[in-house]
Amino acid sequence: MTEKLEGSLRWSSLATLAGLGPHYAWFYITDTPLLTDRIAEWIMARTPSRYAVWILDHLGNWGKPSAMTGALAALGLALFLARLAGSASPPRARVPVTYAAGLLCAIASSFVFQYWFLGGLVSFWVPALSVAALCFWPKTVLKAEKPRRISAQQAKARATLKTAVSSRRALLANATRYGLPLVMGGGVVAVAAESYLREESLVRRAGNPVDLFPFSLPSDPFGQGLIRPPVTPLPQFYGMSKNTVDPVVDPRRWKLTISMDGRPVRRLDYSELLSMRDRKLRFVTLRCISNTLKSDLMGTAEWCGVHLSQLIDPQHIPAEMVEVAFVGVEGHDDSMSIDYAFSDECLLALGMNGKTLSRTHGFPIRLLAPRYYGCRNVKWIGEIRFVSRPYDGTWQRLGYTRDPRIHTSSHIDRMKRVDGRVRFGGVSFAGTRSIRSVRVRAHTNGVTCAWAPAAIEAPLSPFAWTRWVAEIDAPAGSILEANAQDGGGAWQELSEGNPFPTGLTGPTLARVNV
Repeated sequence: MTEKLEGSLRWSSLATLAGLGPHYAWFYITDTPLLTDRIAEWIMARTPSRYAVWILDHLGNWGKPSAMTGALAALGLALFLARLAGSASPPRARVPVTYAAGLLCAIASSFVFQYWFLGGLVSFWVPALSVAALCFWPKTVLKAEKPRRISAQQAKARATLKTAVSSRRALLANATRYGLPLVMGGGVVAVAAESYLREESLVRRAGNPVDLFPFSLPSDPFGQGLIRPPVTPLPQFYGMSKNTVDPVVDPRRWKLTISMDGRPVRRLDYSELLSMRDRKLRFVTLRCISNTLKSDLMGTAEWCGVHLSQLIDPQHIPAEMVEVAFVGVEGHDDSMSIDYAFSDECLLALGMNGKTLSRTHGFPIRLLAPRYYGCRNVKWIGEIRFVSRPYDGTWQRLGYTRDPRIHTSSHIDRMKRVDGRVRFGGVSFAGTRSIRSVRVRAHTNGVTCAWAPAAIEAPLSPFAWTRWVAEIDAPAGSILEANAQDGGGAWQELSEGNPFPTGLTGPTLARVNV
């Protein structure tokens, strides 16, 4: 049994590599999406935030390509099961059973990972299953042959054939046993490196943002050097997606489609959007739903864009339409009520901080829905789809809430010691509910001090974070805590909540290091 398992593991690993070669060749010839990309994105979407953020923080640009190793493991497991089913079958049935089990695994994986590109499926599974069943062929032929009377010359020829087949099988077994780990390691590195290099190539192709509107950073008399700037410089503005490789949109070929239940009613090119005169400017903070209690995936920019009503008259929306979905060119989508989409809160952004959008932030156009976490602020929009039935977007299909409103949260930026006391500052944010007040306290040697008020700065807009500073007694090693109250009077949660399905809640804590 152990020999069967080891043999199945070796051959399924080899089969995975054999399928990836034609599959990647097909991708580069036809631009059909990669199965490995789809699986890696599936894995990233389900990786808990604390691990995903840690991976991205520590591996940087190699973080997303590393998810490809999980894709290889998933494909290897499917082929392992197919090969194991074949090895457990009677000799005559081993080849067809391997193919049949592999076909079932291919269909099951297509359902799980939502990959239905026929060319991509054929280019991987046909060569992979052929290699998985390869070593069964001579063994099956020889064992399935019925006993019969043969001449001495035929017996000698048969013995020679058996010896040759046994020698070949022994050679293959030794080659796969000793050489396969090295080959598999090289294959894993090659797949991750291809993803990394493809991303770098697309970065160079994407070009740089150009000037779109006048912009200058607001003055900062409040911060005392303890708080981040009121507006986040573009190089520091966080970028997050669940794509292994983000899309590059060619503005000369791209068009924004507006449709009703999939029927196009208007198409606009990029130059039409840029030529709209009544563009809006506003400061908006975005916060990623993947934040842990210690991470800081949040930024504020001055955005420039248009309202949905400037693209289509709300009076022209049929009464049977119940929602509007925003669909990115790479497949990420989300929906909301039609009333909210047409409200003054929502903006279709074309630029930020004076420039057109970069590829990272959704060029050529993205959604800003400031009451919601960043996952609902769809980037790289290719279609605005009005629908007559409730529409489940990317995250709703994974079980997340249909109403991902931002929870009240804070972040402590910096601290310094002044006359024995600790002075520190940070930001608080509650989406469109605003921040009414911020309080702070210290936890020292197991003793929790009383709350003290922080001084807060008026936000740049109703959609932007609130900055604050405070000063309290706290010896080195104490734990500082900041806690914000939203405009409705509700305070930030004091204990950590479950991030699924509505996003993480909990306290803001930082150790005194000055």
